[in-house]
Amino acid sequence: MSTITYGREAIHSGGYSMGTGLLGRVRNYFARSRAERQLSQLDDRLLEDIGMKRSEISRAVWGA
Repeated sequence: MSTITYGREAIHSGGYSMGTGLLGRVRNYFARSRAERQLSQLDDRLLEDIGMKRSEISRAVWGA
């Protein structure tokens, strides 16, 4: 099981701690949406500091 941390909130990709079924998917969706929005608000220089380009944000958050 891996853990993704967004601010003070941790998302566990599997197991009971994430929740099961629909509720877990809804929580996951909102947490990832928030992470994508926060990363998009960073300027290009800060993104470069963490080793990310603006075009990679969606892929990094959603894993697509």
